[in-house]
Amino acid sequence: MKLSPPQLAGIFLALLITSASATVRYVDLNSTNATPPFDDWGIAATNIQDAIDAAADGDQILVTNGVYSTGGRVVYGSLTNRVVVSKPVTLKSVNGPGVTLIQGQQDPSTVLGDGAIRCVYLANNAVLAGFTLSHGATRSWDGTPDEQGPVYSLNR
Repeated sequence: MKLSPPQLAGIFLALLITSASATVRYVDLNSTNATPPFDDWGIAATNIQDAIDAAADGDQILVTNGVYSTGGRVVYGSLTNRVVVSKPVTLKSVNGPGVTLIQGQQDPSTVLGDGAIRCVYLANNAVLAGFTLSHGATRSWDGTPDEQGPVYSLNR
C-alpha cells in the first residue's frame, strides 16, 4: 500500500505529537526536595511509586541507583506490592540492575504468607527495564492473582 504525501505527513505529525507529550519523571532515594511532578532531578521523588502516581500514560520514569525497599500498595486481596505499575509507562533504571534494586519481602515466619511483599505488579503495556528484583514473595498458592509470582502481569 502506497501512502500519499498528505497521509505520510499526518502519520508523522501524530507520532511527533505523541512523543512530545510524554514526560520524564525522576526518582532518587537521596532527593532532598521531592516535589511533584518529579520532572527534574532537582525535585526527584524519593520512591518509585510516587513518580508512577504522578505519571501519565506514555511517560518514562528514570530511577537512579539504590535499594528501593519501602512502601507498597495492594492491587488484589491483601497482598502488598512494593511497586505497582498499573498504567502504560516505562520504568527504567539509569545505571542498570547491578546498582538498582526493588526489594520485596518474604513472610518472616514461612516465606510465603500474609507478611510477604511482591516486588512489582506490572500491567499490560508497561515496561520494566534495568532492575534487580529481590526477596519478593506472595501468599500461599490458591490460584488467585493475590498469590501469583514476584512479578505479575494483568491482562486488561
